[in-house]
Amino acid sequence: MREEVLELIRLARGPEPLTPARRAREFQMRVQKVKIGDEIELSGFLLMREPPNSPKDAIYYLLSPLSPSELKSLPRDELRPYVVLRIDEASKVSGRLYSGAHVRVSGILHAYPWGTMRAIFVENLLSEDYSAHWLELSDVALTKSEFESLFMDTIYANYDFEKALIYSLFASPTIVGSSVAWGEGVSLSAFKKEERIALSVWETFRYLHSLLPWELRLKRDPWTEYVDPHIGVDFRLRDPNNSGISYYVPTSRTLLKRELPLPKWAKPIFERKEAVFLGAKGSVLPNDPTARLSESPFILTEPVAYERNGELEELMPNVVATIFLERAKLGSLNVGELGTFRRKFEDWLVKNRREYGEKFDALRLSGMVFETNTRYFLSVHLLGAMARFEGKLRKGLINDVLLINQEILDTWMNELPAGSLMKLVENYERYISSDKRSNIALSIFMDLESVSKDRSVSVGEFIEALVSYGFKRTDAERTLSMLIAEGYLYEPYAGKLRLIR
Repeated sequence: MREEVLELIRLARGPEPLTPARRAREFQMRVQKVKIGDEIELSGFLLMREPPNSPKDAIYYLLSPLSPSELKSLPRDELRPYVVLRIDEASKVSGRLYSGAHVRVSGILHAYPWGTMRAIFVENLLSEDYSAHWLELSDVALTKSEFESLFMDTIYANYDFEKALIYSLFASPTIVGSSVAWGEGVSLSAFKKEERIALSVWETFRYLHSLLPWELRLKRDPWTEYVDPHIGVDFRLRDPNNSGISYYVPTSRTLLKRELPLPKWAKPIFERKEAVFLGAKGSVLPNDPTARLSESPFILTEPVAYERNGELEELMPNVVATIFLERAKLGSLNVGELGTFRRKFEDWLVKNRREYGEKFDALRLSGMVFETNTRYFLSVHLLGAMARFEGKLRKGLINDVLLINQEILDTWMNELPAGSLMKLVENYERYISSDKRSNIALSIFMDLESVSKDRSVSVGEFIEALVSYGFKRTDAERTLSMLIAEGYLYEPYAGKLRLIR
């Protein structure tokens, strides 16, 4: 009963902002509660510089409860709490250590000859994932409605676009058993030939990106410098974020005109989905590589607007804590267990083939925005991001994914110039009729599928059937690739093929 009353009080007051000053106070209190000579265990960030007055009998470093960006954000007159770490040959050290790394340390607490500082004679020092910095903060996590309202009150855009942005912030569980090797990153992209619309999206994304901690912003240079104003020690710190989640927004408006709106060094990160990309482009092309690899490639018809939101700015650390806590609940998705989603995705393809005919088929060719195999896994990625936001993977989310897909597809069909669509269809018809072996291979596949329990056929089984029929193995493999590229077959999970009817 008491917990329920406290929860009601919290909801009435609103969430308490998580600040560096609060982290510093809690760290200091924890140290002060331990008596000299007793065991202590702490986590924080390793600062590999000697503290003032350090003896010469061992290696001495500093431990801070604050990340590099939090150290910098504290007001100058606020004291930064540190604990001295004494490391000698008896200390067990494991993991990758560097200045700025998040670590967990245990040992015996001692006095230190500098002010009120304490020292830990280290018994064990272990490097940890950056996410551990956020995972003990469930008391500051936002509810779903609190999280949603913060962003809905900040951004003014199409409702589906707003929701897709919120989902994207949670990144996506890794896909186990798939034919793609992607990380947790997702891409939300907006397209329009009108420069004012692309710029409005970019400016909105830039504002949100500026509120994120330095550690969570994707960057080429992972180093930063900091000088403590009280102890007079300067630190060179490496970005400790090894979690798999970081965020990127184009750094200049000139990047919006590139084929991929990002610098060359970020291209492989984008393709491997190792970061969340929030971007915009001033063009609409059916073979756009940014659109083809975006979970949500929106074509917007109106500018996006944002309003500076003091509450969001204050609660951004709570936002980050919420993202990491929900991420820990859902780390991966096994595509072999997504049978309901796979069937509904196939039904969605069939429905749109009937509605749009060859126009839809033309957009599903290899390299196009709705390339079937890629779009399936992008949809799974979007489903995973939604599940993280919602707290669990529930059936209703499947329809939500397909509704967003439908919104995006309808807009592409309406916004692409009629001439461009006709050229795509003509190219599609030439491409399809160029190889009669595809029709033979499809017939063989249907025969195999008819005796399959789950309507799927293994890649090896299909290749061997083609070879038995008389195909050379290289031709069989090329034909399979063509059927996938043309959108007749797709690979819902590694090594298994299904027919798109």
